[in-house]
Amino acid sequence: MNMSNRMIIMMAVGILPALSACADDQNGTSNSNSSIVHESLTQKISSNNTEQPISEKEQVNMWMTINGNRFEVLAEDNATAHAFAAQLPLTLNMEDLHSNEKHAQLPNALPTNASRANTINNGDVMLYGSSTLVVFYKSFSSSYSYTRIGRLSQPDKLADILGQGNVQIKFSRDER
Repeated sequence: MNMSNRMIIMMAVGILPALSACADDQNGTSNSNSSIVHESLTQKISSNNTEQPISEKEQVNMWMTINGNRFEVLAEDNATAHAFAAQLPLTLNMEDLHSNEKHAQLPNALPTNASRANTINNGDVMLYGSSTLVVFYKSFSSSYSYTRIGRLSQPDKLADILGQGNVQIKFSRDER
């Protein structure tokens, strides 16, 4: 969701309660102007928002597709995973690094809460810095700090499917 959509939603959330207070206290009828503004805001929000926003409590379902092979990404319940999911669908040309990971720059920075990973596992999907998405396909020890986005539910054949060199990976989201 882009910044203008977020601003519209925040304005609508802030204005709607005030508009409901515009009812005429004496006879219980509402101000016709408030219903026009409410209708206009509702139409603006729905026309600009093609995907439903993700609430912090909502389970995020994400998928990663490589050469027709689809992997379920079990998302972390954090602001980074939610912000990443809000950018989907997204297809990235991911470069190989150290023969154990693929990485790519995201179009928009994500919120971070990095911590030292110690152990990286095959199938981990993480954020390095605020805008480098990393998919690990081998397990190893690391002293670097990452923000966890999620992990693949079944990463067993990931290294074989990713192969050597660069690869195009599509990330998508399914709505429940």
